[in-house]
Amino acid sequence: MWNLRFIIVITLLFITPFSALAHHGSSGQFDTSKTVEMSGKVTRIKLVNPHSYVYFDSTDEDGVVTNKRCELQSGSLLKRHGWNAEMFAIGSQITILGSPDRTDPTTCYMSQVTFENGITASRNSYFNDDGSLTDEESIEAQEEEQETKLARVLIREDGTPNIEGNWSWVREERRGGGGAPPSIELTPAGEAAVKGAASEENPRYQCKATNIIMDWWFDGLVNVITQTDSTIELKYGFMNIERTIYLDGREMSADYKPSRAGFSTGQWQGDTLVVTTTGFDEGWIMAPMGSERMGSDRMPEGKHEGGDRPEFKDGEKSSKRPPGGPPSPAKNSTQLTVTEYFTLDDEGKVLNRKYTLTDPLYLEAPISGSDKVTFTLDDYEDYACDDLTTEREPTIFQDKVDTDSTKQSGLMNTLYSLEDSTVGTVISSTEWGYPIVLSLHAIGMAILVGVSLMLTIRVLGFASSIPVTTMAPYWRVAQGGFVVNLFSGIALFCGSASEMYFNWAFRIKIVLVFVGLFLTWWLVKICIKRSDQVSKVQARLAAVTTLIWVLAIIAGRLIGYWS
Repeated sequence: MWNLRFIIVITLLFITPFSALAHHGSSGQFDTSKTVEMSGKVTRIKLVNPHSYVYFDSTDEDGVVTNKRCELQSGSLLKRHGWNAEMFAIGSQITILGSPDRTDPTTCYMSQVTFENGITASRNSYFNDDGSLTDEESIEAQEEEQETKLARVLIREDGTPNIEGNWSWVREERRGGGGAPPSIELTPAGEAAVKGAASEENPRYQCKATNIIMDWWFDGLVNVITQTDSTIELKYGFMNIERTIYLDGREMSADYKPSRAGFSTGQWQGDTLVVTTTGFDEGWIMAPMGSERMGSDRMPEGKHEGGDRPEFKDGEKSSKRPPGGPPSPAKNSTQLTVTEYFTLDDEGKVLNRKYTLTDPLYLEAPISGSDKVTFTLDDYEDYACDDLTTEREPTIFQDKVDTDSTKQSGLMNTLYSLEDSTVGTVISSTEWGYPIVLSLHAIGMAILVGVSLMLTIRVLGFASSIPVTTMAPYWRVAQGGFVVNLFSGIALFCGSASEMYFNWAFRIKIVLVFVGLFLTWWLVKICIKRSDQVSKVQARLAAVTTLIWVLAIIAGRLIGYWS
């Protein structure tokens, strides 16, 4: 029979608050499952890269002033959409809807803002030069005008495709998209290289480039390609990375200094530009994110604002990362080789890129992926970056809550490992895994709760013509349902461990299930197996057990709505 100490240990495991760790949930620093409203008078605005910030003072009914801050998208992206600092005039009143910080109640990530003049804008809104919102008809008219202007020569005189011009990732359903490998299999040396990595090491916070793959599409900034017979120059809008692709067959010199951009050689193979890049310094393939929200690094599964999420493969294994937490960090060594394949679409308006990363020192298997950018008439702008190291310093409030970084890292690494396991990947990244296991979980719960309630309501006096002792064998059926429920539940937990662990509805359900299981077992032991005579104490126990099972079912339904 069930060991009482085992039940207590399991229950405590799931109900321990770990308040110092709670802000490391699925969305990193901010809890995107919740929305808060903040309002106050603007004290400062920073339209900077990679993230912008608006600061404001909020006064409550008692006259107490609280300094608050909300994070916005990158300054370059906002400016391209027509936003400017004058909108956030010092002293003006604003009201913001956004996702709350998981530990700091004075911080949020903005999703909507209402200005003092009454204009309400979402984080992706466009503004006209006069400060008014751009309506859908105006956007469509501008797009039609651009389509006319976008006509250009597709083939150069030397017979190669013309890829010269300005390119950017556009956040629209019918436009191109970008992505980042969410899960990477590392060698032992690769694991050692990222051990103890902290979000403060992320190069973006220090205004440095991350890599030539992700930075190509990051934040939808304008990239410039200049093409000649012997070279192709790429200038990235993000962090101003500059690359030269040599088409004349030259080799990297012996005294070449490794860099983030590397040394690139290329050749045209039909209509495809094949580029091989080596000569990298040690850096990040996926920079550590920890509890921080890293702008566009992490994209949701399936459809998103930029179109279909690119597919990534880890050797023969899909590397789609299950939802529920920042991607695991991964470094590259100086042995990294990146191979890119650039092709134009038939209209010459979309530049597709496929790529493969190999690093025998740090990567267990090659990483392959794809992205695309769209030809644009928008101007290139130098990337003016503001070092955000100080912005990421923990607040006094966070210092009180977040006191044991070692424990944080250990727990979150365990949860992410569960998500990256074979079971977790099957649940979250296959079309059949989740529905099959969820169905088994529902069947197991139906058997467990159904039989348990049948036993308890008989003790309460229903169907009194049936002897109580004849109900005892059904307890074994309930135990079978629990076994199915337990293993299917573990599998579902692995699919989104870093979400479920911090979900209070899930914790409450786990506690109630084990309490209900224990009470039902106790009821079977002291009553159902012994006598057909039911005492008042046993009837009360049956009533409490029935209530526990009902609450367990309700808690299970609330998991998707209450975190």
